[in-house]
Amino acid sequence: MGTPDYHAAFRNVTREHGFEALRVEGAVPPALRGTFVRNGPGLLELFGRRYGHWFDGDGLLSAVRFDDDGATGAVQMLETPGLLEERRRGKPYFGAFGTTPPGMWNPVRALRAIRGTSKNPANTSVLPWAGRLFALCEIGRPFEVDPRDLRSIGETDLDGVVPRAFSAHPHRVAETGYVYNIGTRVGRPNAIDAFTLRPNGTAGRLCTLPLDTPTLIHDFAATARHLVVFVAPLRLKLLPTLLGRETFVDSLTWEPERGSEVVVIPLDAPSSPVRFRVDPFWAWHVGNAFERDGAIVIDVVRYRDWPTSGSWPARVLGRDAPLNAEGELTRLVVDPARRTVSREPLRDRVGEFPRVAPAVDGRAHRTLYWTEYARPERARDAMPDTLVRVDTEGGGTDAFTFDEGHVPSEAVFAPRPGATDERDGWLLTQVYDATSHTTYYAVLDAAHIADGPVCTAHLDHHVPIGFHGAWIPSGR
Repeated sequence: MGTPDYHAAFRNVTREHGFEALRVEGAVPPALRGTFVRNGPGLLELFGRRYGHWFDGDGLLSAVRFDDDGATGAVQMLETPGLLEERRRGKPYFGAFGTTPPGMWNPVRALRAIRGTSKNPANTSVLPWAGRLFALCEIGRPFEVDPRDLRSIGETDLDGVVPRAFSAHPHRVAETGYVYNIGTRVGRPNAIDAFTLRPNGTAGRLCTLPLDTPTLIHDFAATARHLVVFVAPLRLKLLPTLLGRETFVDSLTWEPERGSEVVVIPLDAPSSPVRFRVDPFWAWHVGNAFERDGAIVIDVVRYRDWPTSGSWPARVLGRDAPLNAEGELTRLVVDPARRTVSREPLRDRVGEFPRVAPAVDGRAHRTLYWTEYARPERARDAMPDTLVRVDTEGGGTDAFTFDEGHVPSEAVFAPRPGATDERDGWLLTQVYDATSHTTYYAVLDAAHIADGPVCTAHLDHHVPIGFHGAWIPSGR
């Protein structure tokens, strides 16, 4: 029997539904009460056109809700303005990150793409905030949904706070309860916007900082005192994108001679950042950030350059690109006073999607979770298959590898109510089962990951493999 093909996961979702009972194997922990919601592409093709990149699919929220009756699940496409416009036209109209616009060059459509006001698929992550829920994609504004049933509400600028883009990676600071985010502007001006979302449900813009060139910034770091943005030497060639000759991703060029810029934004004086350059690198995701002895400690998945980091998301949809999943879990120590960054590896294997448990009593995180490859050679032809807990201070690990053909997604930590330890809770992950072409949710004890799932809750259909999720405890 051959190896199950995970590529079948990248087909359109076949069924949408509200919350309905799921088949549960094992026992749902009595203290696990809340909703695990995830975002990712739901449509990988539209009107006969196959999207050119994993990042381009139209957004879909999927969720499992644990309560006293067991587990229920919901799957809903997001009715974004761009998707509704294409359905109204009855044909593809927009380009995307790795998909060129169909038909002849259209100056209005091209200008919208450059300005970040084109189709926003809202397909990357979710943000629970002040009783509200938002689907995020960094090329557009937040897209609000009803947390009760995942019903689409619509795009929002948060009362005029978000002018163009709102990144897919906001960060909540446990000590204050504040959420911070950035947005990248492309073209007149090239700039970074920094935002704050307060616990009382109001939002504000901290600052707008100029950038030397149009570029892509995917994630950043946040502590109680600083935001840190790594601006890789990645330049967007505007003209080919504007003319519709190249996709956004194909118009990105790596210029290592410029180095990566480190932008340290003090929260008490956000318009007075410290900016300096270091050796070039790329990072899709930040997993951890805290301050110690005047330095800012940041754990990232580091790639040596853009080509090795940008190829693997393209390959999963069958593009002619090597699947070089070479992300290394790395600790960066940023010293704003000396304007230096030192680094040390945290793992000797490659992977992606780092997450931390919420800090306990404001202490620095020392427990980080991510997905990696049990066999490093599989990084060239498969998706990660192993959930790992990493002790970032002591170096210890605990891991579980799923069966062949079972593809776990990013693991999200759900703390036990009243938890006083970063391991006191559960890891939740959405798993694609290539052997049955269905999707299920796995719950693992975060203190005993190697024991495997304590329970699984099964959909009767598949959900395409997505990106990021969040845990919303009952009553929040």
